Amino acid sequence: MDRGILTSGRSAAKSRLQAERLDAVQAAMLDQGYDALVVAGRGLLTQYGYFEYVTGFNPLVRLAYAVVRQDGAPVLVMSTASDAWYAQQATGLDDIRVAGTGDVVGGQDSLPAAVTGVLTGHRLDRGRVGVVGLGHIVSAGDHEELRSLLPEAELGDATGLLNEIKAVKSAQELEEVRRSCAIADAGIDAFREHAGVGVTGWELWGEMQRAVRSRGAREVLVMISSGQYFNDPPRDEPLREGDLVSVYVEISGPNGFWVEKASLFSIGDIGDRRRTVAEACLNGHDAAAETLVAGSTAADVARAVEKQVAGLGVDFGIWHGHGVGVDHDLPVLGTTDETPLTPGMVLALHPNLVDAAHEVGASVADTFIVTPDGPAERGSTQPQQVFPIERGR
Repeated sequence: MDRGILTSGRSAAKSRLQAERLDAVQAAMLDQGYDALVVAGRGLLTQYGYFEYVTGFNPLVRLAYAVVRQDGAPVLVMSTASDAWYAQQATGLDDIRVAGTGDVVGGQDSLPAAVTGVLTGHRLDRGRVGVVGLGHIVSAGDHEELRSLLPEAELGDATGLLNEIKAVKSAQELEEVRRSCAIADAGIDAFREHAGVGVTGWELWGEMQRAVRSRGAREVLVMISSGQYFNDPPRDEPLREGDLVSVYVEISGPNGFWVEKASLFSIGDIGDRRRTVAEACLNGHDAAAETLVAGSTAADVARAVEKQVAGLGVDFGIWHGHGVGVDHDLPVLGTTDETPLTPGMVLALHPNLVDAAHEVGASVADTFIVTPDGPAERGSTQPQQVFPIERGR
């Protein structure tokens, strides 16, 4: 069985993909006048993607930096010898440096000092250096230390450079997106198989985790909510007759590609009030999906959701979606983001509706691939509907 790209290992396909990514990044650096990039990352959702994109490795929990020059391979700065060893096994890179013991509280390690050593060694300490992840990954302390250690460098935020490249996927990357979508579907299948009156959120969380983890899922968010909003961690409370349940599976596969899938389930008779909110959510999802075509904008998709449910007395609990790929990507599906949709973009659409009293909520999600012609390709093989669950424990 072809398992595709694995973040934890090496392969010819992975090497080709990483070479293509590095070429694109280095071309953008030349175009935008950067002598070097300092790319930050750690193994957490919303924080791993930049580093993994340019290196092919996902550091486990601890912060790491990659120094990318206009030519040549990246130089990695890792927090521990253990992290460095695994990075070398996964990437084959020759220059991987260790900056300490990995303790995140003691303050004895200095990754910025090691980064400065790399830049100085390549005579880039007086050049234009862009920091990727400056807004939400690099700490204020690391930023200040870099500024202090590199007084003659022109330091700036280069996160946008990588965001633009990551937003559009190659054919090989789209195959990896589809692999991750199949894993997320397995998580929803596990809920459907085990759910029933009296079954607790913890029990269902365990079954869903098993389903996706056994298929290689790496970072996993499982949310099971019969309340107003979907982003509720599973609890020890059992499912009850009349519950409308929003079930979410957000995962990054063993390839590093993050996808989202969510479905609605009715536990017995949910009544008119809950069914009205559920149907509004599904209709908003369908209207937005029809707008996910090349040439539309992210704002067009968001407006399609809001137009569909206007006048129904519902509010929104969260924005309507965003790009996904190797971690969170652009654009954001909000009414102020006029980014044009282009073929190869991958978007997670997740309308989240709540009634005017903020007592009944419903949310679904799908991952879509924008195609050159026609409607977007939906990554999931499962339809969007309210799935009935009639059984007890």
